[in-house]
Amino acid sequence: MSVRINGQMILAAVLTGLFTGLFVSSAEEFFSRDATFSGTEALATFVSLPLLAALLVSIGLRRRHLARRLTGVAYLTLAIPLFGIGMGGANVLQQILGGVIGGGFWGLLFATRLSHIDAVSK
Repeated sequence: MSVRINGQMILAAVLTGLFTGLFVSSAEEFFSRDATFSGTEALATFVSLPLLAALLVSIGLRRRHLARRLTGVAYLTLAIPLFGIGMGGANVLQQILGGVIGGGFWGLLFATRLSHIDAVSK
């Protein structure tokens, strides 16, 4: 058995992480201008924007069948690297970089699959 990695999925996941980091950090900066980040602002930021990033990438790359996987990548990227980086007071560029790294990591989990190269079909 060997492991195969889908390159298109990795590219889509990295782009999803990039857009998730960009959208979330930009929304945080925009909504934090009045020095408060209320619950409705957080709900609008953390629920809708990762979904928007995943859908934009899947439609932009014309790979609509990847939309569910990319949605998973977007929310996992938001949960693990972006929340931690954001709580540390990162700026937009740092969150975009964290989104790219997180998207690549989580996309790797969705892009790998086992293949049976030596298997004989009957």
